[in-house]
Amino acid sequence: MTITILHNQSLLDISIRLFGTAIGVLPLAIENNISMTDDLEVGKVLKVPEGSDFGQKLVADYFQNRNINPATAIDKIRLTEEFVDSNGGIEYWGIEIDFEVK
Repeated sequence: MTITILHNQSLLDISIRLFGTAIGVLPLAIENNISMTDDLEVGKVLKVPEGSDFGQKLVADYFQNRNINPATAIDKIRLTEEFVDSNGGIEYWGIEIDFEVK
């Protein structure tokens, strides 16, 4: 079985959807030869480990039957742009550039 990564998904999101628990993160990482904390590429296909059952089938079924796809990863590009655009205040001002001392 495989699963395609959606925008802003992490291995934790995929584990919750497939297995109903975070315990599946490590087996997913091992199966796909990636780190548990790697940023995932949208559209990449991950292999799901065979026989993965962590005792949370009801939770996994809830997500799958309602087509809920958790996507909680931080969008680092957007976050960086927002940070750069929102910089202001005295800690970012330069003397004689943004204000004058008299």
